[in-house]
Amino acid sequence: MLADGLPPLNALRAFRAAARHRSFRGAAEALNVTQSAVAQQVRGLEQALGARLFERQARGLALTAAGEALLQPVDQAFRLIADAAARIAHQAEVLTLSTTPSFISRWLVPRLDGFTRGHPGIDVRLSASNDLVDFQRDGVDLAVRYGTGIAPGLASQLLFPADPVAVCSPALCDAAIGLDDLGGRVKLLHDSHFLWAEWYRAVGRDEAEARRGVRFSHTLHAIEAALLGQGIALVPRPLVERELRAGQLVAPLDIRLPEAGARGFYIVAPPETWDSRKVAAMRLWLLAEAAGGAA
Repeated sequence: MLADGLPPLNALRAFRAAARHRSFRGAAEALNVTQSAVAQQVRGLEQALGARLFERQARGLALTAAGEALLQPVDQAFRLIADAAARIAHQAEVLTLSTTPSFISRWLVPRLDGFTRGHPGIDVRLSASNDLVDFQRDGVDLAVRYGTGIAPGLASQLLFPADPVAVCSPALCDAAIGLDDLGGRVKLLHDSHFLWAEWYRAVGRDEAEARRGVRFSHTLHAIEAALLGQGIALVPRPLVERELRAGQLVAPLDIRLPEAGARGFYIVAPPETWDSRKVAAMRLWLLAEAAGGAA
């Protein structure tokens, strides 16, 4: 009696291969096993079914009526299994990248088509958030985060330094800007990193003055406000490099922040998946894009 009403899978594979090649020898070569192993599997299947599946002829094997009746559903079942396995394998190549909305909009999206064209087998999912992620709980493969790169229990690599720069529109900065203009004629535009307060401390000015102006929860919005001539924003240079090159923004102040060199955008991932195919592909592509300069 067949267990669960189903013949052994290996016996069905041997039968299917023998039916396709009309010989045990051809089936053995296709399955990379011995000819006797194929013949044994087929004989066992015939015994389990109580029916002969092949007629042995001079030119090879011919299917009996029972064999013909079995081949079509077996062939269909194997195709269904193969299709399901292919879909699952394709899904396994989905890569989820978590990073800030500003990084996605200002740096990643203008370049992303290059990755998708170069890696058609990897589907990218972008998760925009300022919050730190739990890689396992949140289903994230890779993250890009602003900071010092210190991530306990995680592997990290510097993508590029932050290189903070104060930017405003040419219309707003048509004349030289002095320190006394900040917070008055030229409004301060803040993001969640509060770099203006840090700079005020560094130059020995009252930090309370740096609290004036408009606060945004994302660097993206501070940059947009600067482009619209609403004030001056202190933001990472890589996020505004295109606008600086195009003259849409200007950098009228020489800004130096203490220990700024340690800060930047870092690639972060669990060490056990750091060199996996899809994570390594994205990681190396990000580094190549960063080394290539502005989009």
